[in-house]
This record gives sequence, C-alpha cells and structure tokens, in this order.
Amino acid sequence: MEYFKSFIFITILILIVSCDLKYKTSELFVQKIENSSKVIYKYDAWGGHDSYKFGYVILDSTDVFDIENIDPLPFQYFDAIPTIREISGVICEKLDDEIEAKKIFVPLEIKVSDEQGIKIKTKIFQNEGFLSRNQGYKKYQFETFKESRDSIFFYNLNDIQSMESEHLNVLKLKKTNIFIRTKSLNIVSFLSIEDLKLSSKNEIISNIRYDLTPKNKTDISNFSNRGIFKEVLIKKH
Repeated sequence: MEYFKSFIFITILILIVSCDLKYKTSELFVQKIENSSKVIYKYDAWGGHDSYKFGYVILDSTDVFDIENIDPLPFQYFDAIPTIREISGVICEKLDDEIEAKKIFVPLEIKVSDEQGIKIKTKIFQNEGFLSRNQGYKKYQFETFKESRDSIFFYNLNDIQSMESEHLNVLKLKKTNIFIRTKSLNIVSFLSIEDLKLSSKNEIISNIRYDLTPKNKTDISNFSNRGIFKEVLIKKH
C-alpha cells in the first residue's frame, strides 16, 4: 500500500513538473512571403521556472503554429524583406574577452543554409560591435502614412518620449523588422520597428528602435502584408 501511494505521488509530481516546463506563447506575429504559400511567424513564449524563448519560424500558411514543434530560423533581425528565394538575417555572438576587446562592425562569418527550399543567409556579428552602433529608442505619434514596395513613410510625427519634444515632417523606414500590434477589432495600437541599417559591405551603420502610435483610428488592413509582421490573436484558455 505504501509503495502504491509513493508511486501515485511520484507520478503526480512528474506531471506537474512536465506541465510547468511547457512553453506558452505570449506574443505571435505573422508575415506572408510574397507569391508563396509560406509565412514567417515571430514568437515570444514563456515556460516553467521563468524560462523564455523567442524567434522566427517558416511554416506553410495551412499549418498551425505549435510552440513545442518548431525549427527556428538562426537569427534575431532581418536585413531584407523575406522572399521565396532568400531570407537574410543577422545574429550577434559574444566572443571571448581577448577578441572582444577590439570592436568589429562587419560580419565575423556569413552562413548559408536551406530551409524548405529557401536560401537562408545568416550574418553573424560580434556582439560588442553590434551593440555599440545602437542609437537608442524613439517614440512618436504619426498622423498619416504611405507605403512603397520596400519602404514605409510616416508623416507629421510628434515626439512623445523625450523632454525636448521633436517634430518630424516625415520619417522613412525600410520594410524589414516592422511589427504591428492591435487593439480589439483589428484597430492598430502601435508599431514596433527595429530600423537596422547595414552598408553595401555589410558594415553596421546603426540600429534604432521606434514605437509609432497613430493619432487617428487606423485599421490594420490599411497596411500591406509585404515586409510587415501583423499581430495574431492568441486564444486564452
């Protein structure tokens, strides 16, 4: 009888620990790859013992996203709009102190692989050099916007972050790391944008984080799908 009780206790304990270790998706965004049935998901997830992971994964649009069954892309940022032929991104690596003493602003290595028939190009940068070109965080409220094929333009922006308010007539950003967050009924809450700029020789020029809030009620469908991630509603259980 004592053996049976011990067995039940251990089984329950294992089940509790197993449940705690499972990840739950906290945020999910999707971008459609033009002229393709493929999509890219950007995910953030929390697991047991405050474990955390985030990343990107390519799936077919008919597939259901499952945080426990994904093969993530090997980078943190995109440096070009993903296409059915090629997806190019950037990741940072922390090196040993001796090498890291000298800041390096070009890729240490460029790796090329294949994922579902798509060429994956990963540019690996030194963490110290990459971070030193970071130019901070800016927060604006914009009145209107328009898109070209590869860029997005925001007009009549007011600074709502710094003590010394700044006004911009126009802000042009490349379509790469753009994430649109929504309120209820597909109304845009704000856009989070990582404006990563590399030279033609792949040297880091700058990386600025923008949070942009529309002054007027804006439906997410007013934005195209090319080069833009849109928030996916996560059902709460």
